[in-house]
Amino acid sequence: MQSAKHSGRRGGQALLAVSLSLIFLFAAMGLSVDLGWAYFLKTRVQTAADAAASAAAVYAKANGDNCSTISCGTTYTCAGVYPPTTSLQAGCLYTTVDSPPTFTATMVENNTTPPGVTGNSPSMWVQANVSTSAPNLFLFGVGYKIASIQASAIAGVTSIPSTSCIYQIGTGNIAQAVSVTGSSSITASGCGVYVNSSSTTALYVTGSSHVSGNFIKVVGSVSLGGTSTVSPTATTGATAVADPLASLPAPSYSGCDHTNYSIGNANSATVSPGVYCGGITVTGAATLNLNPGNYILNGGGLTVSNSGTLNGTHVMFYNTASGSYTIAPISIQGSAIATLSAPSSGTYQGIVFFQDRSQTYASANVIANSGTGLITGTYYFPTTAFNFTGATSTAFYAAFIAKTIVVSGSSTIQNDTSGTYTGLTKSSATLIK
Repeated sequence: MQSAKHSGRRGGQALLAVSLSLIFLFAAMGLSVDLGWAYFLKTRVQTAADAAASAAAVYAKANGDNCSTISCGTTYTCAGVYPPTTSLQAGCLYTTVDSPPTFTATMVENNTTPPGVTGNSPSMWVQANVSTSAPNLFLFGVGYKIASIQASAIAGVTSIPSTSCIYQIGTGNIAQAVSVTGSSSITASGCGVYVNSSSTTALYVTGSSHVSGNFIKVVGSVSLGGTSTVSPTATTGATAVADPLASLPAPSYSGCDHTNYSIGNANSATVSPGVYCGGITVTGAATLNLNPGNYILNGGGLTVSNSGTLNGTHVMFYNTASGSYTIAPISIQGSAIATLSAPSSGTYQGIVFFQDRSQTYASANVIANSGTGLITGTYYFPTTAFNFTGATSTAFYAAFIAKTIVVSGSSTIQNDTSGTYTGLTKSSATLIK
């Protein structure tokens, strides 16, 4: 009898041990399931944050967005806007999911130092914050009812400024491809000079003229005359440089918004972007004000002369010709005053003059800058000559890219390290945190 009693006790103890083991086993399994589910959600949320920040940065890079569409530091709550019109809206599209649980996301962009990031100084950054919640299946019973999952990511747009702001891109044996004569001087402040001509007089500097920059690289040779100087000493026999705007697409257009547009006799007018067939002429002390945008010169070119005045902020001239219209050069001279700036964002950011690469013309493009009127931006004449005359009393942001370049006068063009004024920067969008 006593043996049976002992046997029953041992059986009860075994049952208790098994029950406790099962409880711990199921608790461990429940913990594993809930933690595994939480880890899975964490991975999805982090992936969404990474994708959102990266997509927003890519959009910002492509569209020149630097807190221009949404104020710096302002938190934007994702609302699923399609198609997106801002970088943050573009990023938000990557935070939506087609099955539960629902993600909540906010985004912010700024041009300060990114939070929690060292050793990386992008020109602008975007942070995506994504969160979600899901009920615990097993930990619910011990008070942990909801699992809250959060993740964030930061992507930045880093700009690498162009090393040069004067590019003579015509190749072959072009004599005096860059010519600075008389008592003229051109200073490339903070940037360099490239001369692609292989001629023995590729860089031609005479009289008491002076050319200076961070560097001067010439495929051919330098011809110095009189008391002229080049600083620093030019590197000859250099490798030709590629056209830095070779991939810039030409704008599309059709029809004519204006034909042979001309204003004179001291009149004043304001016009808007569009297709100007036969070009634009401003003469006789007239003043023409330009609204921001792209002006397509379908033949006729641009002429400002005889004390004419041309004013425009964030404008780009595309000089081309089609149909019965004949292309003509850009000509701003004869006591003309032109105060122009290039677009500050978009495809043509920093481009003030863009000559159709498929066109050529014998006459040079002539721009007579003066202290009372400055044209900031990139002057792009890839297959034609460019003559820059006059003098400026202050440095200004500009870049010259032309088949040949002649300088008459004295000016200092400033390197644009941000790319805002000339568009000559290479930028990359990368995830940085």
